[in-house]
Amino acid sequence: MARRLAIAPGNEGALAPSRGQSNHDNVLVELPARPRKQPKQARSVALVDALKTAGREILEGEGREALSIYRLSDYSGVAISSIYEYFPTIESLIGAIFDDYRADARQQAIASIHALPASATLYDGIEMVLRTGLAALHRWLQIDSQLSIKSAYYGELVRLDIVKPERFWISMVIPALVQRFSDQVLVRDREKAGFLAYQAVTALPRALLIEKPEYLLQDDTVRMLTRMLHALLTTADPE
Repeated sequence: MARRLAIAPGNEGALAPSRGQSNHDNVLVELPARPRKQPKQARSVALVDALKTAGREILEGEGREALSIYRLSDYSGVAISSIYEYFPTIESLIGAIFDDYRADARQQAIASIHALPASATLYDGIEMVLRTGLAALHRWLQIDSQLSIKSAYYGELVRLDIVKPERFWISMVIPALVQRFSDQVLVRDREKAGFLAYQAVTALPRALLIEKPEYLLQDDTVRMLTRMLHALLTTADPE
């Protein structure tokens, strides 16, 4: 029997068994934790930024096990009560740090596309984007493997339009590539090609992360994916 997904009402999109279905017929996915609220005033924005910066420095310098509410308070100088005002759990803080990490990776990838030399080709651009993206996935996997896997499953639900969509980093990077190397894109239906490229570059890295994480940093993985996307965009349609 096919498995089904259902959203439990009033539970921030958490997935639960649909009515009339047994647990064996459903897939339950634990969603990444989120902040309690978003800061609005300049002072609270600065406080949250300081907490995320401190948390990231602890994660990258000391590892996930070192990041506790007490370590964060001591490191950042922020009272525990103030931390809880925005982040009810350490996992919600890590989720916010991860969101910023992905946003930074997106901006860096777009900046790198524009910085490529005039002699660069579309193939070069695709290879650079994929190498950067897969390396970023691998790096965060080493920092917090549980969040990485959880976010990968959640991202697939978003991609399949099962839960509220978010702005994937690649949704901005693919158009930037096509614009930068417009003269090398030969496929007639660019909208369809862009959709296929977007789906491939969102789903395949997640499959690697979940099932074959050792592939993320292998050179031939990048080359295989680059050839696939390059062929998709540069193979001219028959007359």
